[in-house]
Amino acid sequence: MTTRRYFTWAEANALVPRLAEVFGVVAQLRPQLRAAYERLDHLGAPPGGTPPKNPLSAEATRLTAVFQGLYETLMEQLRMVETLGAMVKDIDRGLVDFYYERDGRDVLLCWHYGEHEIGYWHDLHTGFAGRQPIEDRDRSRGRVLH
Repeated sequence: MTTRRYFTWAEANALVPRLAEVFGVVAQLRPQLRAAYERLDHLGAPPGGTPPKNPLSAEATRLTAVFQGLYETLMEQLRMVETLGAMVKDIDRGLVDFYYERDGRDVLLCWHYGEHEIGYWHDLHTGFAGRQPIEDRDRSRGRVLH
């Protein structure tokens, strides 16, 4: 059983520069992965698909290795976010949440790639659409231990 890590706004906000780096890399990797996948699919050798009956062409073999390397790099970046205690919610949009206690209940601090600080929180089940602005009281709260 994994225990939740709770953050103060300051703790989560201190991770924003690192998150921006990670999602900058992710933003570069995704189109490269998509292009490699589409080319492999065109060659009849999509990753994760049924292996072709004929031996792979040299191009397909090379592209498969490229795809696997890009995919592993992407997964390493996402695992890095998780080791920080954050949760990746949407790779395409670069959404990351952090557990936070607000008014005696569990909520999530929410960061979106491109934002310079964590400016929003939302209930556990409302997601991005339910984002509410961070207030000064959130910024000034001390460490919450759980």
